[in-house]
Parts: sequence; C-alpha cells; structure tokens
Amino acid sequence: MWKSSVINASDHIFPGLAYHDRKKEFYDIGNQIQSSLPLQMALYFNVRFLPIWFFIGVISLDYKYFQLTDVYKFITVAVFLLISVLECTRLYLGYLGNLDEKIPELASFWLISTLIQFPLELFILLDSRTMLNFTEQIINSVMIFFLSIEIIFGTIALKNSAYHHAKRFYIAQLYGIEDKFN
Repeated sequence: MWKSSVINASDHIFPGLAYHDRKKEFYDIGNQIQSSLPLQMALYFNVRFLPIWFFIGVISLDYKYFQLTDVYKFITVAVFLLISVLECTRLYLGYLGNLDEKIPELASFWLISTLIQFPLELFILLDSRTMLNFTEQIINSVMIFFLSIEIIFGTIALKNSAYHHAKRFYIAQLYGIEDKFN
C-alpha cells in the first residue's frame, strides 16, 4: 500500500519517472558481473601450483620422516594431510563462489583460507622443528603468497558481491519485482 503511494507521489513530483522502466533497472543491475578477475587469476595459478606443492611435500615428508621426533612425525603428517584436503575444498569453493557469484561458497572459501589454511601454512613454514629444506621453504612461501593474495581479493569480492545482492534485493522489494534468478 505505502509502496504504491510513494511511487505515485514520485511520479507526480518527477513526471519523467512515469516513463522509466523500473523492471529494466532491476535487470540491468542483476546482469552486472561481480566476479573478481584478480581473485580468479590467483585461484587459477594456485590450482596449477597445487600438484607441484603436493609432490614436493610428499617427497620431503618421506625424506625427513625418520629424522623427526615422534610427536612431530604425527603433527607434520596430520598438518600435511589436513592442508592437502582443505586446499582442494578451498579452491573448489573459491571457484564456485567467485564465478557463480554465490556468497555462501565465497564466504566459506574466505573463512577456510583465513582461519585454517593460513595459520597451518605459517606453522609449517616457521616452526624450525619440522626441519624444512630449502625447496620446501620456497614452495611453502609461494603457497603463503597465493593465500595472502586470495584472502585480500576474496575480501573485496565478498564485499562487492554482498553489496550487489543487497542492492538487487532492495530494488526488487521496492518495485515489487519477483526475482527469478536467485
């Protein structure tokens, strides 16, 4: 009731608005692409780098396993397996969230990257008792670089996507348009 009265009042105060196609404005906003190119590039290179990281990690773990203490044998293997599984999941969620502009998947990607993956990678790189060799230091440094870039651009992409979806929802509610795309 009040929406139609506000629209009618605005049509009388601003006469040109009566000819403005409100549904076109909604669909113009809805058709804007919100995917982040820098995030997608970082994800792409990270996916290409993952097999190299995994191969070097397995070889290095096999080489140094018997030199580690019993506690660090368990910790190193557990962290390596956890990072491997989470990395695949994280990259999948990043691709899906960014390309399909899905906020829950993008938020999951960002949370896994920030709260789990980054601290685990820092632990592997900075703890001297894991006995990293030079190749592992380089490989894990590159992985932390990718993670840092993805966290930064993931934050920006998540913010932009949430703003876009909120604006689209607001316009659909304001003009009484049923959103069939979401």
